[in-house]
Amino acid sequence: MKLRTIRFALAAPVLLAALASSAGAEATPDEEPLQPLIESHYKIAPGKTDEWLHRYTTQHLPILKELQREGRILQITILRPALHQGGPEWHFKVILRFRDFAALGDSAHEEAVERRLFPDWDAHRKDEQRRWVITLRHWDDLMTEVPTD
Repeated sequence: MKLRTIRFALAAPVLLAALASSAGAEATPDEEPLQPLIESHYKIAPGKTDEWLHRYTTQHLPILKELQREGRILQITILRPALHQGGPEWHFKVILRFRDFAALGDSAHEEAVERRLFPDWDAHRKDEQRRWVITLRHWDDLMTEVPTD
């Protein structure tokens, strides 16, 4: 499943709730917009983690880095457990902090970036499809920080 599809499916209800809750309130200049954070978890087929990481870093990460260069994504972090102690249930976790919900839900712009970065669209889609074939399980968690002040 594509990140933009997942992002839209996750972001739409949250964005609507955020808009509804702020509909009657005036935003003050010192208020910062919510910076949504997505944690994407990937469980990979046995013996395929190196292949998966190579495909991710060559076929998907360039898109994320371009969105980061544009200021839509503020932070990209890729984690791999150093030691499995009965878990976790994933091999890779990718954490993306977005500028705001508008940047999170702009799937048309993401696809335009993807097509610009990968002019051989068929080869790119084939590589991405292979990455998903060797992904046994994938899930996303959409979060926002809770103020502690």
